[in-house]
Amino acid sequence: MELRETRKTVELRNGHKTVGTSAVQLTPQSFKAEKGILIRSPGADDPTPNTAVVWVAQTPNVTADSTGSGGYPLAPGESVSLPVNDPSKLYVISTAADQTIAWMGI
Repeated sequence: MELRETRKTVELRNGHKTVGTSAVQLTPQSFKAEKGILIRSPGADDPTPNTAVVWVAQTPNVTADSTGSGGYPLAPGESVSLPVNDPSKLYVISTAADQTIAWMGI
């Protein structure tokens, strides 16, 4: 008798968010992640690279700096994987308009 491993199939969710000088919610409110979220700031090798750092935090009051309310900085081309199950609680901000963030649930 052959035993087979069964795995739960998870819907792949991903998106992009335009980021500017005001904090915006990273993902839709309804999005829940299994293991976390991968966030990437487009860099020099991308068709439309970011020109400024994007800051990520779990508060709508995130600021685009290294103060106590500043978030985690993502320079153009950098990425971070965060073990959160509710990515809708993440917010992003930048010091420049028209930056983007790509995200994917993992």
